[in-house]
Amino acid sequence: MLDLNLTLFFQLANFFIALYLLNILLIRPIRDVLKKRQAIVDGLTNEAEDFETKAQKSLADYDAALQKARQDAGLARQQGREAGLAEQHTLVSSAQQEARTILNNARDTMQKEAAATLEKLRADTGKLSQLLAQRILGN
Repeated sequence: MLDLNLTLFFQLANFFIALYLLNILLIRPIRDVLKKRQAIVDGLTNEAEDFETKAQKSLADYDAALQKARQDAGLARQQGREAGLAEQHTLVSSAQQEARTILNNARDTMQKEAAATLEKLRADTGKLSQLLAQRILGN
């Protein structure tokens, strides 16, 4: 049977004193270290989440800037094509007008030369007729 005497109280007192000393010397410092580690882990987790949020925002901004640059490049390319076509039409129109002018000048020059040659031939026809008549008649 269990004998309740004074040694039980001393053993209980020793147990509580040992528990108190262990609490002061061992358990509290370990709890503090665990709390500090948990705070560090929480801080790093928050920092990682902030970094991921910033990275996603930066990526979204980059994608938006890239899309805008593509749109601007497409618009610039289209404007360049339109300007090129307008310049082409201007150059072709100018070249056609210049060709018409050159052709008209050439026609006018040819007509004038033909008229001058015809007049010269008409004038020379009378002389040639006289020379021919003189040769035929024996002179």
